[in-house]
Amino acid sequence: MPKPSGLNVTRFIAREEELHQARKYTYNNDTNASRALWEEKQNRLSGSGARSQQNKRLDEERELLDKEALKIRQARLQKYYETCYQEWEQELRARGLALVRDRD
Repeated sequence: MPKPSGLNVTRFIAREEELHQARKYTYNNDTNASRALWEEKQNRLSGSGARSQQNKRLDEERELLDKEALKIRQARLQKYYETCYQEWEQELRARGLALVRDRD
């Protein structure tokens, strides 16, 4: 049985169509990757991305925590100084000495 004529042409056209689809797919992927890189760069530069908003919220929270920690430290220092002053006053009383508190 003889081969039908044009079989090699049909195979060539099918292969070319397959290559065309592969090139089109590759082009679309490269285009999408380029757009994604551009958008990431724009977000980094402009600061309008979700990451920069999260960093801003974290900075605000850090500031509030710093203020809270400062108030706690100040209160503890105040309490410590008062305790030290009371101990010193008791030591002076034990020696028979006294502090003049209200002097005009």
